[in-house]
Amino acid sequence: MLRFLKENRIFARLAAVNLVSRIGDRLFYTAMLALAASLPNANLAVMIVSISETLPILVSLFSGVIADRQSHKIRHLIYSSLFRALMYGGIGVLMGYPLTLLLMVAASLLNLLSDVSGNYGSALLSPFNKVLVRPEDMKKAQGLVSLGTQLVTVAATFVGATLLSFCTEKSLAMINASVFLIVAVLYRLIQPSLSRQEAGIITAVKPGTLSTVRDNLRSLFSDRVLLLNLIQLALLNGFFGGLIPVFTLFIEHNSELGSLGAPVKISLLSGMITVFTIIGNSMTSIVLRERSISQISVFADAMILLAGAGFWLNRIWIIFLSVSCLSFLLGLISPRFSAGVVNRYPTDRIGGIITAVNAFLVLAPPVTSLLFPLLATIRMSMAYLGLIVYALLLLGMSAVMARP
Repeated sequence: MLRFLKENRIFARLAAVNLVSRIGDRLFYTAMLALAASLPNANLAVMIVSISETLPILVSLFSGVIADRQSHKIRHLIYSSLFRALMYGGIGVLMGYPLTLLLMVAASLLNLLSDVSGNYGSALLSPFNKVLVRPEDMKKAQGLVSLGTQLVTVAATFVGATLLSFCTEKSLAMINASVFLIVAVLYRLIQPSLSRQEAGIITAVKPGTLSTVRDNLRSLFSDRVLLLNLIQLALLNGFFGGLIPVFTLFIEHNSELGSLGAPVKISLLSGMITVFTIIGNSMTSIVLRERSISQISVFADAMILLAGAGFWLNRIWIIFLSVSCLSFLLGLISPRFSAGVVNRYPTDRIGGIITAVNAFLVLAPPVTSLLFPLLATIRMSMAYLGLIVYALLLLGMSAVMARP
């Protein structure tokens, strides 16, 4: 790992700045949820905050295409970071007023605009990953990016929650704005070292945004292997969308680990998901190197089936074991898939393609987070059976992917 970073110093600097930006993505998230939950219309407020986090990913279908057309990408990254600082400065100002649902809507709107700008910035960065890293090293690069993102996300969420115990939401929003100001300065500092690579990046010249989005989607859908891997990965992510709500209901009727409270059990499961995903990210270029994504996906699908059996048999240890293994396998798969996408498409389309992929990947979790708890309202066994059927569906897809 250290050798790779030394050999790719410019990539390492750019990735490090992007990780600082990720801190700003998560630092204020807990505060937003806590504020929303404290309102009389808590359910509506939390839903508004959730929409402000999810909608920007769908909007990025278009912002990625716009990013591909920019010739001065680092300059636009600086502008994007300054805009995000301004948005969180606005949230800080709003936090100085009494909390109401209308104020929460306004803060969520500013958060949404900040996230749209952040996804635009990610699309601006995508071509640099392609020109700075050799194709044969791309899996390792994407593994490091995924590993860093996971660690920073966990750390920033924890730090944000901790800071709330001794500073106000207004102060935390201003700290978040300062993070994005620092990111803008860091991008400005590394701009000269990237001038040669930036000059070599081909920019898109197609005039129509909608037509370009259609072309990007058509490219994804016409590549059978890539499309099936994308669907498989989206559905694997979808399992986690329904897992926590069903597990929360499950532990009310499960007597194992009785000395631990429900919040601790939920945190334990969430911690396992994070830790084993990180381990998978760090080992993506070492473990099962000769296996394709579709082959590894079969094992991942089997772990979902085992988790469904754990729920059905009322065995929490089976759930913990299967989810840990699934998270590890997903940690292996995700960087390899990202590396394949980066290597496959030219620099003048890579931003739009990656944002289209990311938008597709977030479609399943909201659906499953509603579907499986809805089945549980009929009967808990229905939710467990739903997880088993979900796993069988994925295994069936893996069988289809194995066909020539």
